Amino acid sequence: MKAYGCWAVVMAATSLSGCGSGGAGDPCTPEDADGVLGTDATFERSIDDTQFLPAGNALIKVQNLSRITLTIRNEGVKPHSFVVDCLPTPNDLGCAQKSCFPDAARIPRIEPSSSVTVTFTAPRVEGLYTYRSNLPGDAQTSQFYVD
Repeated sequence: MKAYGCWAVVMAATSLSGCGSGGAGDPCTPEDADGVLGTDATFERSIDDTQFLPAGNALIKVQNLSRITLTIRNEGVKPHSFVVDCLPTPNDLGCAQKSCFPDAARIPRIEPSSSVTVTFTAPRVEGLYTYRSNLPGDAQTSQFYVD
């Protein structure tokens, strides 16, 4: 198995895969499936006490290695947070076993009627990354689709 050499991530019924020899000869750097890397993207999302908004369309689609500016506004009556879960990248090459968004993507607390803007770079590994509020009692989730 080369790089994430034909690595595959299966979430729900969606299967995403990338195969190749890795970037610049590094077997631990998967190639980009669509050949697009590092665009700039700006998004605004809201969170209330039950969900991320806009309801039913809180998915954020980005290219891998994109520079993202994200603003989250708390429209609820209690504080919420914003964290992105890592994606497992199992392999037997000694490469990283997970792909994560950088710490700069984390917002530990957003007070009611406030907004927070963060800027960060999306990971190289393609797939569906769940984002959520991880404060006690919260269950709001949605996803980043890194393509």
